[in-house]
Amino acid sequence: MTNHSSTISLFYPESIYFLFFIVAWGISYLSFPVIINVSKVKGLCATPSDRSSHTTETPNLGGVGIFIGFVSAYTFFGSLFNTDNKYNIGGLLLILFFLGLKDDILILSAKTKLVVQCVVSLLLTLNSNITIHNFYGIFGIYEIDSVPAIALTTFVYVLIINSYNLIDGIDGLAGIIAICFFCVSSILFYNADAIPLIIVSLTLMGSLIAFLQYNFSKKMKIFMGDTGSMIVGFLLSFVLINLLNLKQLNFGLFSYPTNPVLFIALLFYPLLDTARIFFVRLVIFKKSPFNADKNHIHHKLLSLGFKHYQISILVGVVTLLLASSSILMVKQTIYVQLFSIIFMGIILFSLPIIIDKMKSISFNFLKDSILLLLLLLTIGSLQSCASKKDVLYFQDYDKAAIDDTKILNQKIETNDILSVKIYSLDPEAAKIYNIDLLESTAGGLQLEMVRLRSYLVSDGGEITMPVLGSIIVNTKTTLELEEYLRAKLINEGHLKDPTVTVRILNSKITVLGEVRTPGTYTFAEKNLTLLQALGLAGDLTINGERKDVLLIRQEGNAKTIHHIDLTSKEWMNTELFYIKQNDVIIVNPNNARVKSAGIIGNAGTLISVISLLLTGFLLIKQ
Repeated sequence: MTNHSSTISLFYPESIYFLFFIVAWGISYLSFPVIINVSKVKGLCATPSDRSSHTTETPNLGGVGIFIGFVSAYTFFGSLFNTDNKYNIGGLLLILFFLGLKDDILILSAKTKLVVQCVVSLLLTLNSNITIHNFYGIFGIYEIDSVPAIALTTFVYVLIINSYNLIDGIDGLAGIIAICFFCVSSILFYNADAIPLIIVSLTLMGSLIAFLQYNFSKKMKIFMGDTGSMIVGFLLSFVLINLLNLKQLNFGLFSYPTNPVLFIALLFYPLLDTARIFFVRLVIFKKSPFNADKNHIHHKLLSLGFKHYQISILVGVVTLLLASSSILMVKQTIYVQLFSIIFMGIILFSLPIIIDKMKSISFNFLKDSILLLLLLLTIGSLQSCASKKDVLYFQDYDKAAIDDTKILNQKIETNDILSVKIYSLDPEAAKIYNIDLLESTAGGLQLEMVRLRSYLVSDGGEITMPVLGSIIVNTKTTLELEEYLRAKLINEGHLKDPTVTVRILNSKITVLGEVRTPGTYTFAEKNLTLLQALGLAGDLTINGERKDVLLIRQEGNAKTIHHIDLTSKEWMNTELFYIKQNDVIIVNPNNARVKSAGIIGNAGTLISVISLLLTGFLLIKQ
């Protein structure tokens, strides 16, 4: 896809992206007056009921206008970029369109709609082979097999379609949430050079903005209806699953590895409202979760006196705030990110209701002061912090020069892979001594290819070189082997004044503990420093103990544990500055991390806990 997109961009300037939006907006905008007039003439309008938030009959076929604008623009631009051949969403959208249209006109059972949605979602998942195949460490799970991935992806499609449908109860709410989501997806797809998916995001966003102009109108009002909510919900989930398949989320100025928290934040309101509705209907009222009522969050806000546009704007602002918060927390663990967004989302979306409840609460100074004091003491006992001195490197740096550290030469061992290069003033004469030059050079200089053209040290500690034959190497360092080969070449009359370089290509180190990406790393550098080794593992996390990094090193027949203080420069003057192969580096958690493990370890979680305790206080008062 990337190559095709790059080719297209040579012929079409980036301003064509704006054209995606304009064409879809224009087609939808022109179609809505026709749809409104036909709906009124044919009586295709939503009639007010005891759970409605409107008082007059209003056309509810806004989804038709959204569908016309999106499909027209998508088909036109998609033909230029060959999008439908890859995703084949056109036919499946048509099925959902007629399903929603029939529901808007004749009313379908929830079971019928659910079955069709499952079939359509499964077909798209199987046809596109784009699935949610990673849990990103949630429950300790990362990659999952294809069958569970297909099942999970189908479930997410159905969940988002129905969650989005449930929030379509007041003017502008569903449209604004979708626009927030597609704004973010457009940026991410643009930086990923995923032009077909940019077309989906921008054309649908154009159609939605045209819809909002009529949805907020007093004279020419129209509702989205099930046709619109089903189509938009389906495309929301389609875009979401494609976003989760990006290797990284690139916002231009910064990027980070893909995880689902940002998208949970963007869709938090419909997911929260769905969970709340199911709980209220199933647990409290003991009825079907598909029976409509007035227990949605937006109904509660309406009862407090908020207007439709105020609720929609409030939800949009909070959604963007949650998305921004998720981006600021990307360096935290997946659990911290998830719980912080969940707690913040619950509190922020419920804040007007909480404030209204507080107005009706009588405050007993002595009794309630004790209760609040206990809550604050609970927070204080949970919260821990790390000082600046705990995290800065080289705190004793005084601009004085650090003494040169003797560069160590690695000892060659059995099963090492050696790269031996021999050069001389006569390149043709030296060629026969280099195994990589005697073989084809196809494949470039990739490290794996270089290893295949190198020497494996046998169990007997030998390598066999062209012309020179068998050579014992496991008693030598790399420098000693270089000197030995150079002397051999000169003394036996092979070459005059040769240059020999020897490197170990499969040297390994292991970095464990409080680093960003712990694991075992292979390096080909002749001399790797401790700081470079930590850099391979992504550096210490903020929770790493910098004053006592452990280095386990094999020395003779014994293993020695060295303690290194990274806040000081003294260790840089010792042999510990350079890494030896098979070294193990362990970064233990600092005291702040140990104290906060499983409770509170950052400001985001603290805010969440404060919010949760405040909610608990209000519930106790009630």
